[in-house]
Amino acid sequence: MRNLPAPKFWSLINSIEGSGWNDRSTDLSPLINRLQSCDDNTIFGFEEALTAKLYAIDTYAHYRKLIWQPGSADPFLYKRLAIVAQGQAFYERFAARPFWTRRWPTDWLEGLLYVASDAYEGKHGTEMDFSPTLPKESFSNLDGWSNRNRKQ
Repeated sequence: MRNLPAPKFWSLINSIEGSGWNDRSTDLSPLINRLQSCDDNTIFGFEEALTAKLYAIDTYAHYRKLIWQPGSADPFLYKRLAIVAQGQAFYERFAARPFWTRRWPTDWLEGLLYVASDAYEGKHGTEMDFSPTLPKESFSNLDGWSNRNRKQ
């Protein structure tokens, strides 16, 4: 499965309402509604693109900026989702230079993890049977966690 083209992916992400920093202050329903109106390949492509974005910032340097204690896999994943929800410019700046700005909010955005499957299930009434090429889980990007990439 191929990722959605970047303009389409970020256009969909831009339909998120609210802060995008945490589940309480973020409304993902506009994004889910837009995805439900798309064909299945677009839903799968969105999931593939989201996973690729998460994988790209699954690195030691990004972890050190977002998390204060070792071994926090789920909080690191949910905070990476919040970074994606901030939009293309913010994401790209953070991806390139994780230490460019302040410490991050302690909350996270878990809900974005389920948007594609929620859209698919809402459209078809069945669970989405799709697995992205890359893993979403924290600490999966072996190159991002190798010793040579442990820059601070």
